[in-house]
Amino acid sequence: MAIAQDGNANILPIAFAVVEGETKEAWASFLSYLREHVTPQPGILVISDRHKSIDGTLNTEGSLWKPPHAFQAFCTRHIASNFMIHFKNKDLKKVLINAAYLKSQHELAYYFGRLEEMPRSQWAQYADEGRQFDHTSPNPSSPPYNRPVIQLGTIIVKSIMSWVSNMGW
Repeated sequence: MAIAQDGNANILPIAFAVVEGETKEAWASFLSYLREHVTPQPGILVISDRHKSIDGTLNTEGSLWKPPHAFQAFCTRHIASNFMIHFKNKDLKKVLINAAYLKSQHELAYYFGRLEEMPRSQWAQYADEGRQFDHTSPNPSSPPYNRPVIQLGTIIVKSIMSWVSNMGW
């Protein structure tokens, strides 16, 4: 599912797909249609988790999801969740989240640490050249923000399944 957030922080579902699995092929198809029919304008910021199929699709050679057409950032909530899997330290998780929200390199130097492996432009607002507009996190597609989006998706999927069932397929 693709969502957008307007200037008033309202969450708007803009596209969805029902697919067999979260694969590079499924993401490639979804993102291709999304780019062609919904988001053809340049400068789009994609905030996602670090799933290999999403990252691989966005960074495929010739992709219109790479700069200057679009920019990629990682969701702070997902980074923090993955961080906890490896480090299991709530205090360090707080430091990580605080670091993601910092807006100057000087402040970041204080908090930085084990995050060096990831390009700063993909998670730190000071390095994103103004693209994230304070939308790094909370991730609007994550609880509790996504409840209406999930409810809408559930209604759509149930409607499709009902229609398929009524067609006798």
